[in-house]
Amino acid sequence: MRRLLPLLVLLVALVAGCGQSNPALIPQSNADALTATADKIRTACDAADRTVARREIRNAQREIDALPGRVSRKLRRNLEDWVQQIRDRITADCQGDEPADTPTPTATETETAAPTETATATETAAPTESATEAPTDTPTAAPTDTAAPTETAPPVEPTTTPDVP
Repeated sequence: MRRLLPLLVLLVALVAGCGQSNPALIPQSNADALTATADKIRTACDAADRTVARREIRNAQREIDALPGRVSRKLRRNLEDWVQQIRDRITADCQGDEPADTPTPTATETETAAPTETATATETAAPTESATEAPTDTPTAAPTDTAAPTETAPPVEPTTTPDVP
């Protein structure tokens, strides 16, 4: 990108300087606007701001489209080719400076103290033997008789009161 912009500025300046004597060249006011737009594209690319750079490329295209009809077709085509070349290279050229390698922190080993054993002076009592009680037989209660289910009448539909006129 940095290589292309000086060429454009030079091209616009040369063409604009000759515009006074040759009506097929770019008028000074249009050349100044194109030069300012080229500067904005370069500034945006230097800041790695592709959004602004793309917007300024669209502005450059509009400025070329707005050139007077007497401007040479060949010159107009050269400017349009330049804009297209910038548009095609914007992703590659507008990245700013390569970011410095950020070192990845490396794990450092810290020495962990070995656990120390502490003696415990607790005595454990010896288990005592005791007899387990023998299970006792408990009689199961006899089942009781349950009455048989009875039938119930089906539900009665509600009645409505007729309206009296």
